[in-house]
Amino acid sequence: MAGMERRDFLVGAGLLAVAPAASSAAQGADWASVRREFRLDQGLTNLGLFYLASNPREVRDAVEEFKRRLDANSHDLMPEQAQEVAVALGQYVGGAADDIAFVPNTTMGLSIVYGGLKLRPDQELLLSDQDHAWHQQAARLAAARVGAKVRVGTLYENPAKATEDEIAVRLRNSITPRTRAVGITWVQSSTGLRMPVRACASVVAEANKGRAPQDRCLLIVDGVHGLAAVDEDAARMGADVFVAGTHKWLFGPRGTGMVWVNPEVRGEIVPMLPSLSDRSETALLGPGGFHAFEQHFGVQAAVRFHQRLGRDRVASRIAELSGRFSDGLAEIPGVVVHTPRDPATSAGMVCFDVTGHSGPEVVELLARKQIQITTASYRIPYARVGTSILNTPEEIDRTVREISALAR
Repeated sequence: MAGMERRDFLVGAGLLAVAPAASSAAQGADWASVRREFRLDQGLTNLGLFYLASNPREVRDAVEEFKRRLDANSHDLMPEQAQEVAVALGQYVGGAADDIAFVPNTTMGLSIVYGGLKLRPDQELLLSDQDHAWHQQAARLAAARVGAKVRVGTLYENPAKATEDEIAVRLRNSITPRTRAVGITWVQSSTGLRMPVRACASVVAEANKGRAPQDRCLLIVDGVHGLAAVDEDAARMGADVFVAGTHKWLFGPRGTGMVWVNPEVRGEIVPMLPSLSDRSETALLGPGGFHAFEQHFGVQAAVRFHQRLGRDRVASRIAELSGRFSDGLAEIPGVVVHTPRDPATSAGMVCFDVTGHSGPEVVELLARKQIQITTASYRIPYARVGTSILNTPEEIDRTVREISALAR
């Protein structure tokens, strides 16, 4: 936003009400205006907006405009728009457009990466027990096709107290000469823990010293709950592959996602499916055929929306609300928080237990109060809250009060 006053930006983007008394310094007014860009159920306190995000007006309008143009003449649109989306995503993650492939979602992206990885029967894939079940399944399916193994380990004892050093040491001790790839999750939807990707990348780089390209260990990151929730350039954290859907924290159209591949390892992953795009070697990894192109092209609008808000400002707001919720829960006897309270090791999710109630029971009881939360679909289904920029401090406080009432 260099060269542009913050008020000018907000008014121009339709995110600040135009009124004589409006103040650009009023944080609450700004976020309230952002919220009005979304079609939310105003009678619902929704703390599960990360699941399948609501789209802001700018994204909805872009989708409708692309739909109109595709109906008019699809031949004039696809190549140029695909490149523009790649450029926008590349800029957002700190990488190059040519290093991005388009996928419909994180699961498909991970499946393409593991399935296309040059893997031998004498090699293994190393994952964490807190990676999503579909992440693990993508690795297992790929390994089974060539007779390789998947090993699932634990990188910390307690998520709420996990440290960068503990995770790095455990990862270092887990990698063997047979390890062809390490899969981790940037922000775990099972615990809310934000994994130290850079520290993990350093461990993997150390393990790769002296290895031939065909034996190199790749760091593969499921980044779906970090993209647009954390103020980091995903392509500059040291990972070899970064996979994320854009239809969560980025507010992108549904059914859209991306794979970024470090160009140094591009030759280690081969296409699994015919591709619609030949704009680059990495683009060839994306599945071909015809898609809902109006949704895909609308990703560029979602990136613009976040860039104008400011990724640092978005991440700060998410952390502020997340910290408010964690602090509130910490004061309630009978509530155990499983997510670190340190913003450096957490992001927009908080997982917790209420004594005497299972996670699904907490979800159901809060739903009766018109409060939407979720459970983590893992071995232990903790109750889980996501703090979006569309939420308010008042919603956080009300939810804490209702949880306190459950815990009595």
